[in-house]
Amino acid sequence: MCLTNLNSPQLSFTIVSKGELPFHCPPKESSKWNMHPKVFLSFSKDGAASCPYCGANYQLDQ
Repeated sequence: MCLTNLNSPQLSFTIVSKGELPFHCPPKESSKWNMHPKVFLSFSKDGAASCPYCGANYQLDQ
């Protein structure tokens, strides 16, 4: 699920459920033509993670 704020693109993020852990970027449903190398992400104490390759933001569903 992607939540986007059109006025502030850096605030858009994808919700990740605990059932998807361990989680990696790009996600499984990404198009193959534009993928960067798969990187597994660690979530902070507040449940946030950011991809070092593409800058995508993820939030762990609490």
